[in-house]
Amino acid sequence: MAHALRFVSALLALCSLSSCGRPAATPAIATPSVGASTGLRRVPLGLCEDYPEESRSLDEVRRDFGVLKAAGVSVLRVSIGWDGIEPEKDRYDLAFFDAFVNLAQEHGVRLIPYVAYTPRWNSDGGGSDYWKTPPRDLAEFGEIMRILATRYRGRIHSWELWNEPDNRDYWLGTAAQYAALLETGAAAVHAADPQLEVVSGGLAGGVPFLRELFERASAARAIDVVNLHSYYETWNPNPLETIPDYVEQVSQIIRRGGGKQRLWMAEVGYSDWQGSGRAPGVTHHAYEHTADFQATMVVRTLALLFSQPAVSLVAWYELKDPRATDAMIGDDNNRHLGITFADYRPKPALSALAFMNRLFADGFRQLEPKLTVAPKRSRDLELHGFVTGHDTLLLIAWLRTRSMAMTANVADARREQVQVTVPVAATGTPRSFDERGRLLEAPVETNALPDRTTLTLDIGDGEVRVVELPIAAG
Repeated sequence: MAHALRFVSALLALCSLSSCGRPAATPAIATPSVGASTGLRRVPLGLCEDYPEESRSLDEVRRDFGVLKAAGVSVLRVSIGWDGIEPEKDRYDLAFFDAFVNLAQEHGVRLIPYVAYTPRWNSDGGGSDYWKTPPRDLAEFGEIMRILATRYRGRIHSWELWNEPDNRDYWLGTAAQYAALLETGAAAVHAADPQLEVVSGGLAGGVPFLRELFERASAARAIDVVNLHSYYETWNPNPLETIPDYVEQVSQIIRRGGGKQRLWMAEVGYSDWQGSGRAPGVTHHAYEHTADFQATMVVRTLALLFSQPAVSLVAWYELKDPRATDAMIGDDNNRHLGITFADYRPKPALSALAFMNRLFADGFRQLEPKLTVAPKRSRDLELHGFVTGHDTLLLIAWLRTRSMAMTANVADARREQVQVTVPVAATGTPRSFDERGRLLEAPVETNALPDRTTLTLDIGDGEVRVVELPIAAG
């Protein structure tokens, strides 16, 4: 799951944000009522982007903030390379991030940075691996975290310590060595401001690594937020629908360790590359790993994560593709994760993210397990129901990924028609949308009663259906 772009070295082509990054039309959203807003969850959505010192510019940042605005999101996860901001001991280069943080404030962008990678002067590692070797002097990591937390106090409210410490592409130390780094960095952050949140380095799926980390009580106490990463059906061969299992495994570790840490999924993604690097173990269809299906995966992923009460923030990796000539870690999936192309032309995924943000921005509560399906729910149907802050029922449905050991494209003619009954009274006519928020012409058959509503859904393989139904407040 190598995906942080540390060695990017190119200037991105420019385009006018007045003509790119526009989401497709989405349903009008009314002002939330008092009744609907009771007991609602709000899960901020964000994007991720890296700014390597070889190619970064403030013009690029401004364009990226334009993409955030087009998607309707205001959270950005960014990397701050310790090896870049302190290239020599006690010599700091923070001019770019000073300007970056100022721009973020001007644009209303919430930054959730992570700090990682050992400078050569503090590393015992040789060759090109020095930056992922544990620091020789941990106190120096504490010092840089104290400087950053103090310098940006009041403007940055969380600090993530390292990136994917369970992935040897980014950390060559042990879980115990990472725990020591975490404790040192957390102590420095909290000394600068006790209100700041310490986020554990995003986990690349290594649940045993996190379990070992939490076995060290002092490390567990240092963490305010546990961050998870997931690239199901790209690097992770498991079907997307197993994400809830991942969340539950981590939630169990958190509960056993005290149960106070919140959980972010601040790096999720899906590649639109159809190269040979596609994940083994899942059925491969011609529609998979395309720009269109990437948009479908945005909607499916967010629906699954919104159905997990433990998840309190989600960020999609990444904002834009790198150029084909850029060097990076990992395979070519890394070049095809953005919601825009390298020249900022929008992909369908941008519309999908904007669509989901607009639907859920006013808060929501789950309707499950109060949904009933006829005929009896099949093994293929995935269905999630929500009531949103604008007095709207949302049903999001698709046919699950089949887990099979196949490597070639295969045909799949699956199609299901189901009747979904929800315990709410309809006050209007339902509308059905695709993954980009485009209104579908076919009407949704509905049977409305005073205490419940039954809707008929028709779903084919590779599709996602989003049904919006106005309901009575309360």
